[in-house]
Amino acid sequence: MRWKVCGMRESSNIQEVADFRPDFMGFIWAEASPRYVGEDFRIPLELLGDTIPVGVFVNRSVSSILKLSESAGFTWVQLHGEETEEEMLELKNAGIKVVKAVSVAEERDLKNLSDLPDYYLFDTKKGSQTGGTGERFDWQILAAYQLGKPFFLAGGLSFTNLEEALTLSKSFPIYALDFNSKIELNPGLKDIIEVQKISKRLVEN
Repeated sequence: MRWKVCGMRESSNIQEVADFRPDFMGFIWAEASPRYVGEDFRIPLELLGDTIPVGVFVNRSVSSILKLSESAGFTWVQLHGEETEEEMLELKNAGIKVVKAVSVAEERDLKNLSDLPDYYLFDTKKGSQTGGTGERFDWQILAAYQLGKPFFLAGGLSFTNLEEALTLSKSFPIYALDFNSKIELNPGLKDIIEVQKISKRLVEN
């Protein structure tokens, strides 16, 4: 099972997490997020090894994303806004892998999804809040997902519910598990003990 640690910011913490070789690491360029890295942030690629960096955005222009892609060093994006198919296609045509986040609260949230994104990311819907909530949705709702395209599972994931998520992956096309606030000491600062426990279990899987 692939896994992603999102909301990274501090270089020393990035190094510590990268040592456990997650498949992906997310960096958030959204000012409203407490994990916002800032416009001048450059991903320390020399620390990541084989870990793929992912830029996380909410309703940013394609031109802005592409500019940051070149300066900050990522070729994958995770989109949490109301990005159009035209915008996603423009990103894909520029060589960017697109992960489209969908906020989930009921079955209809998983209906009539476009085939355009490379992957989906299913997170918990909470009112009008954009981005992660740190809470998990009812995973049984995933039965309504009929597209078949592999997806990232997000929303309140931690070592505590990892076994349940792994069992779920036997029934649904989960591409990767996405960990963020439930394994933090503070926003943007991951608990390395939790990261180690998750890594060890996934290596065994």
